[in-house]
Amino acid sequence: MPQPSRRIGRPALALALVASLCAACASSAEAPDATPAPPTDVAPPAASLPAASPTPAASVTIAAVGDVSLARQLVERMQAAGPDYPFALVAPLLAADIGFANLEGALTEGGSPWPKAYNFRTPPSLAAGLPRAGFHVVSLANNHTMDYGASGLRDTVAALDAIGVRHAGAGDNLAQAAAPVVERANGLRVAFVACVLTPSEGGGFDIHAWSAAAAAPGVFVCDDARLAAAVGEARRAADFVVVAVHAGDEYRTAPSATQRRLADVALGAGADVYLGAHAHVVQPVEQREGQLIAWGLGNFIFDLDPVDLANIPQPRVSLILKLTLTKGAGVTSFEALPLTLDADQDRPRPATTDEAAALRRLVDGVQ
Repeated sequence: MPQPSRRIGRPALALALVASLCAACASSAEAPDATPAPPTDVAPPAASLPAASPTPAASVTIAAVGDVSLARQLVERMQAAGPDYPFALVAPLLAADIGFANLEGALTEGGSPWPKAYNFRTPPSLAAGLPRAGFHVVSLANNHTMDYGASGLRDTVAALDAIGVRHAGAGDNLAQAAAPVVERANGLRVAFVACVLTPSEGGGFDIHAWSAAAAAPGVFVCDDARLAAAVGEARRAADFVVVAVHAGDEYRTAPSATQRRLADVALGAGADVYLGAHAHVVQPVEQREGQLIAWGLGNFIFDLDPVDLANIPQPRVSLILKLTLTKGAGVTSFEALPLTLDADQDRPRPATTDEAAALRRLVDGVQ
């Protein structure tokens, strides 16, 4: 049985950015000349934290972010400034042994839009910024992967394979969709399992319409027994297991009952880390001994529409969750690097001191 939930205290939470890093981020931008520079009022280093030491051989570091959507207005921005544009202001902060994100939308120029309220797609060539920013693995288990049908899913998989980015949570059949993806670093194996269980949408779309089957392509829709079995398989194949779950209620800063149940299933089956997405806002981070739950990582790259702007209060903060997994101990440290999603530029930038304080409240679960 999992241990009672215990939130990591503030001394272990680094809501800090170094000014020199921010300068490096800004200088690497491929934006047009009119793009404003990021703010200089960035959060200072946290005095309570010791200086970083080299990662021991028995450990691996992960940089995880939430929703990455390269669609809508971002397509035009990348066509003008290059595929690195969305990541340019924060890419140096993503440095880790393994980078992970939730990729929302199809990488395709074909297919037909699924009958639902929102459909996201991006020309495959514009995905080239993902590996260059440091992403090694993405989750495709979400409510936008098949926005352009099975052909869009196939194009997405082909585009990711072509640039060397691995993917979990979707495939030609259920076996592929539920299979763990094992990434190697520092001689250690980290398995990623991804599933989705979003509420029915206002337009009537139900995620079960995309459920992968024995002979049908689709996404891995979360089911308690199948999720536990997938985590068990991953546990046997790897030193660490990370479970990415796309669930919960949009714009809510607290996890739903569904999220809590799925986290219990995943961690009870042996997962070291639960990474949540879908709410578009940051939700708390909690610890259960050597296991970590990030209920919701919020938006990382997203072109915000009027509905988003009305429902996500300013400052529209985000984060890069950096964590260390140590063999025999699980999660031994983590830090939340504070970012803000700039709605004028459709990309994240380093947070100011005040914005970092707002993120701290969300991560700590302070309403």
